[in-house]
Amino acid sequence: MNAVQADKWRKTRTMGKGKYVMYFGVLAWGLSLAALFTAIEWLTQQTFTPFWVYIRLGVMAVIGFFIANFRWESREQKLRLIDQPAAKSTR
Repeated sequence: MNAVQADKWRKTRTMGKGKYVMYFGVLAWGLSLAALFTAIEWLTQQTFTPFWVYIRLGVMAVIGFFIANFRWESREQKLRLIDQPAAKSTR
């Protein structure tokens, strides 16, 4: 993570972990993956089953939750590594 990415992450993290996971994980990843797999179903089978759309939405929302949670923790760790040397040098 460079300085520009760290500044961007500092701004993003002000929304809090819960909102971040909801927006970037459950909504962004969950909806886009569900739409992708529904499109694949349509292209390969020429059918559209609403029951499976609901199943996909639920499953992909859970997957998105874990993806966003992992990304949050990863970026927090990278930010700590960047901020750590700065804190040591000011002492």
